[in-house]
Amino acid sequence: MKLTTVAIGALWVLMASVQARAQVAPTVLQSATSSDQLLTLVLSSTNASDATGVDNTYTWTAINNSTTITLTGVLLGSHWGDWCGGNCTPPGPTLISIAPGCAGQGASEIPLDAHFGVWCTPTVGVTLSPGQSVSGSVTLRPGSGGPPDYTVYTGYNDPVTGKLHFPPDAPFITHNSVVAPAATDIQINGAASNGSPSRGSEFTYTYQVRNAGPWGTSGGIVFVDTLPASLTHVSSSVTLTRLSPQTGQPATGQFFCSAVGQTVMCPIPDLQNGGLSGQVTVVITVSASSVAQQIVNTASVHTVLPQEDSNTANNSTTVSVTTK
Repeated sequence: MKLTTVAIGALWVLMASVQARAQVAPTVLQSATSSDQLLTLVLSSTNASDATGVDNTYTWTAINNSTTITLTGVLLGSHWGDWCGGNCTPPGPTLISIAPGCAGQGASEIPLDAHFGVWCTPTVGVTLSPGQSVSGSVTLRPGSGGPPDYTVYTGYNDPVTGKLHFPPDAPFITHNSVVAPAATDIQINGAASNGSPSRGSEFTYTYQVRNAGPWGTSGGIVFVDTLPASLTHVSSSVTLTRLSPQTGQPATGQFFCSAVGQTVMCPIPDLQNGGLSGQVTVVITVSASSVAQQIVNTASVHTVLPQEDSNTANNSTTVSVTTK
């Protein structure tokens, strides 16, 4: 089949329209302008928000706003850290690549709360004619360490005095985004202290809650146990063990739960991926009724949105006892 000139033209228009829709413009995150209004710094990213394991390219651009003045010594630098400084568990962001012309900063130039730094101009800066701009970019893969802390900055020579303007006199931006946490596997198992407790006696349920990874939790975990009507709640608590930063030895802490009606709810702090800091113990003491019967009790754990559990099949456990 032959296409007419009109048909070919229409096809080109359609293809151009599809390509235009496919090319998503970068999202401008923040901007800052110097007090003398000569230089503006703009930070943008290819993705509007960060997600664990999804690469995101950040670009920062310095623009000479003047129509008559040439700026010299214009610098572009950056520092990438995260919410817990340089020692995060779970891990913070990973540097994937830097744009041509950019280079890593020396260790002495990187703050203690940053993982790395990047220069995207020579250390002596570049010259920008009126209306001209210079850009740099890095591609990062967020970890699950929490909100990253990305600082970009610039510097330039005062056109009158020649003095170097540097932050806070020159534009800089500190961008704090929130990394959507990756799904991780929270598991629970439990047992009763007595499989055949006497009528009216007290016994305990002990539950082990652990994070099987591969990521740490973000926002905590909620434990819920709606006790059967044949049980009366006596007490409940969460026990966790962590290594003491002072002694390096295991230290035990305890949190109490709340009981409303028959429902016991226990907030559990964030758990790391495995190890001592990846598990807690929940203990519930109950009193059995005076009637001999089988008692089936089911407890469950849930991650806090927006984090999801990668395997909900092991989010609950059922323990059966028979009073005598």
